[in-house]
Amino acid sequence: MLPGDIDNTQWTCGGLETLAVQRVWESILVHGFARVTDRRIGLPKDFRWKLSETYFNDEVLQSDVPDLPVDRKRARDVIYYEWDTPRLHLSEYKDILIKNRGDIPGERQHSRALLLENDYARDLVTACLSLIPAQFRRDRGTFGVNLFRTYTNVVTRPHQDNEEFIIIYVLDKIGGGARSYLYSSDNPEKRIFFETLRPGDILIFRDSDFLHGATPLKPRANQSTQRDAIICTVDYPSTYLESR
Repeated sequence: MLPGDIDNTQWTCGGLETLAVQRVWESILVHGFARVTDRRIGLPKDFRWKLSETYFNDEVLQSDVPDLPVDRKRARDVIYYEWDTPRLHLSEYKDILIKNRGDIPGERQHSRALLLENDYARDLVTACLSLIPAQFRRDRGTFGVNLFRTYTNVVTRPHQDNEEFIIIYVLDKIGGGARSYLYSSDNPEKRIFFETLRPGDILIFRDSDFLHGATPLKPRANQSTQRDAIICTVDYPSTYLESR
């Protein structure tokens, strides 16, 4: 098992302080990141399939121009959250605007998917926010959720999103490649993590600690390539709450 890997099956989505979550927290505190699977944190067996069926289709995902990579399809939501420990209150935030992100300057509006209308998507938001170590949680904030379908390049280069935490959840993958990597932000030549995230894998990390990205998808014989992933950001207050 690699540093940052969590091997425990005792947490359910409703629990916030059981052993598996504590191990995720500990890994983040020690290594700055953790990798776990949806099943190990108690999400149901059909979880990925339900999310894929509902959101990863041409009615929800749109091709935006400009975008990088240029052949990517996407949708987005922003959730407002408040912790009243142990309760977590969620609501749709009024704005999903992205500004100066992904090597594209200026403001952008993408297709919106209202995730809180779906119980599975709501459970995903709850589970992801519960993986943040308690001492790093804000009483209130915004949580960005990006639905990405990529066919060739996953990202353009190692980068930071300038948010507090990044969470990558892979739902489906066809073909090879797409190895996720983390490089130390203090020493960009020092690679900390370099692994292929399989369907069901979740990678969570402190954005300020790393440059992150993934290698291009590689086709196998007589096979196309595709990767469906949900990329979430635990935002700084300046992203939405203090800037509007």
